[in-house]
Amino acid sequence: MIYSFLILLSIVGYTIEETKVVSPAFTNAQTCLNEGNTNGPIYAQLNVEIQNGHFTMYGRAEKQGRGACGFDMNTPDMSAAVSQSLFNTSAKWPESCLPDKRTVRNDPVCMSKCVQVTYKGNTLTVPINNMCGGCAIDHVDFTDQAFLFLEPAGYTVGDAKGATIKYVRC
Repeated sequence: MIYSFLILLSIVGYTIEETKVVSPAFTNAQTCLNEGNTNGPIYAQLNVEIQNGHFTMYGRAEKQGRGACGFDMNTPDMSAAVSQSLFNTSAKWPESCLPDKRTVRNDPVCMSKCVQVTYKGNTLTVPINNMCGGCAIDHVDFTDQAFLFLEPAGYTVGDAKGATIKYVRC
């Protein structure tokens, strides 16, 4: 009986930390974008940890269509919109090599860049495929599935605070 009680105590005190990395839907080669020919504000923020950041989510109805990079906002299911201050305002929109020949934003923030967010012991790294006009660099707006990975309480939380945010290559 005492042995069972000790096992229960150790299980109750144990927290499971999870890390998930989601790849971008397309590589630079698939889109025919060349990062070597671009510049942008994202470079100053790469690999810089931002403490006490926060994240929100945009709902399913809002994630239809294409985002600020020219990619579908719901592909992949876990992705992020980031501050407009990380985008190059003079970026061009060339035709891509994708089968539908869509135009895509020739901006480094849209080329194999991810945002890594650590919150309550869990870490999620997802591709950036959209712009959040109301977000500062310490604020990430996630698709619902990405938000729910880090904060299962979802909409009841709304704005999850106390996250560590880092912009990385992916």
